[in-house]
Amino acid sequence: MGPWEALYRSDAVGVWSLIVVPALFLLALPFLRPRSPGAEPRAAGFVRAWAVAFGLQTIVDPLATGLAGMPMLPFVLLGDFRVFLLLLGVMEPAAPLARTFLLAAAWTLVVPAVTLVVYRLVQMLAGPQPEQILWLIYECAFTALALWWRARRVGNDRFLRAVLGYVVAYYALWVLSDVLILSGVDEGWALRIVPNQLFYAFWVPVVWALFFSPRYASTSSAVQARR
Repeated sequence: MGPWEALYRSDAVGVWSLIVVPALFLLALPFLRPRSPGAEPRAAGFVRAWAVAFGLQTIVDPLATGLAGMPMLPFVLLGDFRVFLLLLGVMEPAAPLARTFLLAAAWTLVVPAVTLVVYRLVQMLAGPQPEQILWLIYECAFTALALWWRARRVGNDRFLRAVLGYVVAYYALWVLSDVLILSGVDEGWALRIVPNQLFYAFWVPVVWALFFSPRYASTSSAVQARR
């Protein structure tokens, strides 16, 4: 194990560094004043509740998987579910919440299904593969799906496009870091720290800041016009 991998796998980086920002965000949230009514004012209450729920989830995740040793996959899926839940909740703020949850869950299962099929095909053609290959396929598939959503589903809505751009950024960095790791480059573990921070520590605070930023205050019109 190289020095960067050892650092990556340490509790300091793999657990504690991931929960500081969301913990501070949740402590500050009652005192934060939104700078605008929101990118979609009708979804403002939903986004506030979403931020609290997934701010807490962000803290529980590394504690559960890093310290308690719970399986990682359910938390990865939950991390992707929060993306689709946010997108659909903002796109269709008047839709019943149960419908929004079910649609978000359905979209969350697309990438795991594709990943499993592709991984089995790779094993059939090339024999047993390391677990890192499984994650690499997953990361590539989610990057492709997020880009498709950005191009086909959200139109010109700048807030939703910014959210998906953020998602593409951390998934693309995971892809690059895993390619380096599979190539035997220890620095790939150092690079992997960056998307981990984007996925865990900064995701909820960044989304909240973008949603209530004056820059995106009127960006829902394009989505509303298509419905």
